[in-house]
Amino acid sequence: MLRTFLREPLVHFLAAGGLLFAAWSWVAPEGEVEADPSVVVLDQARLDHLTTLWRAQWRRDPAPADLEAIVSRHLRQEVFYREAVAMGLDLDDDIIRTRLAQKMEAVAADLGALMQPPTEDQLRAFHASRPDLFSLPPAIAFQQVLYLPAEADAERLSQVLAALQAGEAPPADRRNKLSIPFDWPLTPAQSLDNAFGGGFAESLAEMPAGEWAGPVRSGLGLHLVRVAERQPARLAPYEAVQELVARQFDYYAVLQSQDRLFQELLARYEVRIEAEGVPEATRRAFARP
Repeated sequence: MLRTFLREPLVHFLAAGGLLFAAWSWVAPEGEVEADPSVVVLDQARLDHLTTLWRAQWRRDPAPADLEAIVSRHLRQEVFYREAVAMGLDLDDDIIRTRLAQKMEAVAADLGALMQPPTEDQLRAFHASRPDLFSLPPAIAFQQVLYLPAEADAERLSQVLAALQAGEAPPADRRNKLSIPFDWPLTPAQSLDNAFGGGFAESLAEMPAGEWAGPVRSGLGLHLVRVAERQPARLAPYEAVQELVARQFDYYAVLQSQDRLFQELLARYEVRIEAEGVPEATRRAFARP
C-alpha cells in the first residue's frame, strides 16, 4: 500500500513543490519575500540597471550630477508608483509603472488647478521675482557697410572708413549690399549672430558708440559699422508680457504642487540607498531626519 501511495503523481507533485518552496526560502530570505511596502530600497543591481539604460541613451558614463538625477528620478517614480497602486489607479490599466507615476503627478497637477486664480498682485510679484523668465536680451542698433571678401582690400577699407568718419555718406553701391539692410534698429544679440554669424554681436558690443569703426568680420565679409544705440538686458514691462506671466505662473504652480505632494508622500517611506557611488548629497536628501 505504501508503494502504491508513493507511485501517485499527486505525491510527486507535492514533493517537487515542497522542494521548490524550500529552495526559494533559502535563496530569498523571509525579509525579502515579504517586503515592507513602506521601505524603498535602491540596491546595487537596480542602480546598475538604471545607469546601463542611461549609458545606452547618452553614449557615455554618467557624471555625479547625472547620477544624482538618475537616483532622484527613480525614487520619485517609485514613491508615486506605490501611492498610485495604493489608491487603486492601476485597476484595469495595463500601463507600466512609469505611467502610474505619471498619474500620481497628474493628481498633483489637478490639485494645483483647483487653486484660486492668481490675483494681479501675485502675478506682478511673480513677474518681478523671475527675471530669468521675462527679461529681454541685450540689443544693438547700428549702421553697416558691407564689403565682400573679394572687395575687402585693406587700403580701400581704410579710405572708406576715413571718409565715413569725416561725415561723408556711405558709397551708393554699398547700401543694401546682398539685400543686407544699411540701417539696423534695436536687434537682439542672438538675432544678429543668426544673421551675420557667431561672434558678430560680441564684436559690436566692444565698439565705441556714435562713430564709424571696423572692419568687423562676419560670415558675409567685412563691415564698417557705426553703433547707434545699445540696450542692455532688462526685465520686460509687466503689461507687455502679462499673458505670458499668467501662463508661466500656472505652469510653475503645478510643478510646486507636484513637489509638495511628492515630499508629503516621501515622508511615508524609509529610503535605503544601498548602492555604491551615489553622491553623498543625494543620500542626505532622501534620508529621514
